[in-house]
Amino acid sequence: MTNSTQRKRAVMLVPGKGGTGKTLFARLLYYALVEAGVKVIGFDSDTENPELANYHSQQKYQVYKGNLLEIEGSHKLLEMLEKKKPDLALIDMPAASGHQTRDRMEHFNLLDLSEDKEMPYRFTFVCVLDIGAPSVHSFKDVMAFCGDRADYVAVRNQFWEDGSSSEESSFAIWEQSDAYKLFESLKGIEIAMPALDRLTFQEMHPSTNFFDVAKLSVGHRLITQSFLRRGVAELNYAASYLGLPQPKAEPQPVTRATEAA
Repeated sequence: MTNSTQRKRAVMLVPGKGGTGKTLFARLLYYALVEAGVKVIGFDSDTENPELANYHSQQKYQVYKGNLLEIEGSHKLLEMLEKKKPDLALIDMPAASGHQTRDRMEHFNLLDLSEDKEMPYRFTFVCVLDIGAPSVHSFKDVMAFCGDRADYVAVRNQFWEDGSSSEESSFAIWEQSDAYKLFESLKGIEIAMPALDRLTFQEMHPSTNFFDVAKLSVGHRLITQSFLRRGVAELNYAASYLGLPQPKAEPQPVTRATEAA
């Protein structure tokens, strides 16, 4: 079996329910990869609402569009990987397409790409969690299907933290689930994504990406820079699974919900 720290990666956002923040996370990770000098291709498979591609339409940071749920779209991605040979492919799948996604992966035998001499890509599946159950169920289905042939990153979107003084975590459904136990057994890595101020998010929507922060007004620019600084620091906890260069020294998280439990 290929080692989970190998260089080439295909990072796919788990196609669970919409509205959890998965495209915001994809934007953050894409920014971090490009800034780190990683040769990356972004691919947006959401044909109805291709937000990741819309945010990165300029030639320099272009994210490609293609429906991976169709045979032709999957061929397009594979041919692009073979031709361009990026170190990492970042793939944002449409919401509620888990069953179809698994069918395509089985059809093209994608989980065994890590053993392919020409295109040795190992998959990492990223699930951006909200406080509900649907995203947890979608993640469990992916992990049960792929097992140890892939790696897994769970992202707690701190936008969903309720800020209450209750001792129960906002992500209790995740923490108490069978999916969480499976995640631990598969050596998944858990990180957090800081909340991006709602007004700043709206200011950037639908086409200002993180590479264009300098174009924002001063308040929104400072808020976005803070989000990026904290967000990239979190990504480094899962650097080996996300295709990022390994930090020179492993940072230690100040607090973790799982540690406080």
